[in-house]
Amino acid sequence: MIEVSDTLSGDEMRIGIRGIFLVWAMPFMVLLVTVAANAAAQGVTAFEPGERLEYVLKWSGIAAGDSVMEIVAGDIVKGVPLYRVISTATSRSLVDVFYKVRNRYETHIHPIDGFSRKYLFNMREGGKRGKRVLIFDQDRHIVTRIVRKNDQTQSKVYEIPEGTQDNLSALYALRNEVLKVGDSVTYRVFESRKNWELIIDVIAAEEIKVKAGRFRTVVVHPKLKFEGIFRRKGELYVYMTDDQWHIPVLMKSKVRIGSIDAELVRFTLGGGEKDIPSMVLPDEEKDIPSTLTSDEDN
Repeated sequence: MIEVSDTLSGDEMRIGIRGIFLVWAMPFMVLLVTVAANAAAQGVTAFEPGERLEYVLKWSGIAAGDSVMEIVAGDIVKGVPLYRVISTATSRSLVDVFYKVRNRYETHIHPIDGFSRKYLFNMREGGKRGKRVLIFDQDRHIVTRIVRKNDQTQSKVYEIPEGTQDNLSALYALRNEVLKVGDSVTYRVFESRKNWELIIDVIAAEEIKVKAGRFRTVVVHPKLKFEGIFRRKGELYVYMTDDQWHIPVLMKSKVRIGSIDAELVRFTLGGGEKDIPSMVLPDEEKDIPSTLTSDEDN
């Protein structure tokens, strides 16, 4: 059992904890940004309403928070129901003492072209509060950013490239791609009032063990490029199931203090699907690396 007070100061603890949720909110979602042409050509096939993914968020081996990503039926647009993806990030009781987090993200994805139509972010981190909405007009290539802070609402329209995503729909767009080792793709996302470019390398195929089970995965490594300059804040690697669903089962990243893992604990696919081709069954098990660091994560 790790006694936090024996290893880190209060300020270090707060910095590390905040890093968990910054990494979860940005790199893990912004990491994998937009698949324009391919998604539009084939439609969404990798996910659907009814899916639920549950994660434990670890900071240097300490279970500090939890996240849930689920899909429900959304508004109907021109006769087509959108996919409403809801993601929450919550700090655990021990962490609440230092830095309480209750964040909620939403993206509304069109299942035919795979692009975002709306993004909502409700932030509660420590003493900070904030709400942000992005309304995407994919036909006119503009996004309306609406921010509410300190009881004031501000709105501004920005131009965006064709096929731009928000930082949550981007992850789901990547899941809809064919991922092969050696491939490298460049995507686009709108975040923080700017258009970003992201280069994603598919670097390896590995078998790993997480709390949800043992999986065959492909490993992707995102590199953020903005205004011609690479901006990198630590290395980030994401392990996704090597099948048609590309479920993220593990994220590993270095932050200012320590390291962060987001590990899949349990999952339910949409449409009642039960079989996961990438899952390694007991009779197939061999010496597969385990990411588990403690039996007390749940």
